[in-house]
Amino acid sequence: MRTKYKPWAKPFIEEHTEVMCPFDAINNYKNYYLEVGSGKGQFLVNMAKNHPDTFFIGMECNVTCAGFTAKKLVENEITNAKLVYAYAEQVLPLIDGGSVNGIFLNFSDPWPKKRHAKRRLTSDSFLNQYLRILKKGAKLIFKTDNYDLFTYSLELVQTSPFKLVEANYSYDGKDPFDETTEYEASFRAEGQPIYRLILEKL
Repeated sequence: MRTKYKPWAKPFIEEHTEVMCPFDAINNYKNYYLEVGSGKGQFLVNMAKNHPDTFFIGMECNVTCAGFTAKKLVENEITNAKLVYAYAEQVLPLIDGGSVNGIFLNFSDPWPKKRHAKRRLTSDSFLNQYLRILKKGAKLIFKTDNYDLFTYSLELVQTSPFKLVEANYSYDGKDPFDETTEYEASFRAEGQPIYRLILEKL
């Protein structure tokens, strides 16, 4: 499901630096939760609104999606969340080890072709980065509507150093430390199962 390009997005991002975090300045923030792939920002904004004493950083590489997220942060006057407009591959290696309170992966691009498997946000290379940057005992929470991506991710996780806490084939969305994304709302309305993994860094 591609997002149509919006020419206003990049100028908006450049104008509203108050809600942005330069990708090479992410370590200026402490005790935060990281969302890799923020889409249009509904999850990030609602998490920040409903957990005002918690700090969140979203990461998004699509300029139009980043524009929508920045716009939501500005319009909702969010002060406990920032957005990084960059590719995860750029940012993750820069993050200090053992510094992130938790990671959310929400409805990531499934990259269905085998030759693109390394681009999946649950591939080995990404899992290794998440493991490195998470604090001990912190969790990685992954939601998807894509069964093939879910089973691919579950298989990799079972041979990784992560502890598998949950593998849910029909997540009901009732976790109090969670919010519904734009995609998730659409999928639930269609009766599509939502799959969820919870991993813990030991």
